[in-house]
Amino acid sequence: MQEDSFQNINQNYNNLTRKQKEILDTLLANPEDVCYVALSELSRRTGVSEVTILRMCKRLGFRSFVELKQAFRAHTERLVKNFMETSYFSLDLPSAEREDKENVLQRIMDSGRAQSARFYDTLSKQKILKTSRLILRAKTVLICGQGVSAVVADYFYRRLSPLIPNAVSVRPEDMDNVQASLIKLRPGDHVIAISFPRYYAAMRNIVQFAEYRGAGITAITDRPDSPVVTPNSVNYLCGTATQVFYNSYSLPIELVNLIASGVVLEMGEDYDRLVSSAHEVIHFINESESRRNP
Repeated sequence: MQEDSFQNINQNYNNLTRKQKEILDTLLANPEDVCYVALSELSRRTGVSEVTILRMCKRLGFRSFVELKQAFRAHTERLVKNFMETSYFSLDLPSAEREDKENVLQRIMDSGRAQSARFYDTLSKQKILKTSRLILRAKTVLICGQGVSAVVADYFYRRLSPLIPNAVSVRPEDMDNVQASLIKLRPGDHVIAISFPRYYAAMRNIVQFAEYRGAGITAITDRPDSPVVTPNSVNYLCGTATQVFYNSYSLPIELVNLIASGVVLEMGEDYDRLVSSAHEVIHFINESESRRNP
């Protein structure tokens, strides 16, 4: 939908009945929810009939609930774009202190060393191996990371894709791709949700819908109250705040390496066969190239 479609919602607000305004107020307070909710589910949540919701859509100038969702989706994508363009600099350093560059850099190094030690002290080998088994058992593994967290998500995908045939990288800001991927989720599938400040609230909707579909969740984040943490998720907390940047991804990258190593260990002889097949492919390609260029 075009941008003015969402503007029509505001322009036609006064055309609604009191109950319809209450429904719309609920949607406007949580615009990300509308991108994923079905008409029947919205009817259940708001305690009104589907017919009432459809009448509200028509009064707002939409032919169907699907068109209303498309307008909200376009609006949410614009919000995400604005969110992604916000500053990621912390600069918790007064300009006067920055004059002593070597001393400041030493403080940053000491802080990073201490943060890394705390991270490894709290890591559980059993939990890493459990996550690795969940990944191997899943028919589909979705890896989601918003904004700069997508750097970690992409790295995770690159680590897993040579090991398993079912890893899928999903960008939460791409609503069409998210919806198509979530609809395919089945019980036993697994979602790896990566979220660091600044948080993107729609990530909570993604993990909640994934759990609703029966998928397991691994959350990689920095706080227990992060939007990707649920009562049933397997949670990894990585401190990423520094004095200069909002996030430093050295620890999340280390965690990805550890989980991928756990996947290799849990694969056992399957990993040996995979390596053997990879060598066979490389040998075949090299031999073919040699024959073409004697």
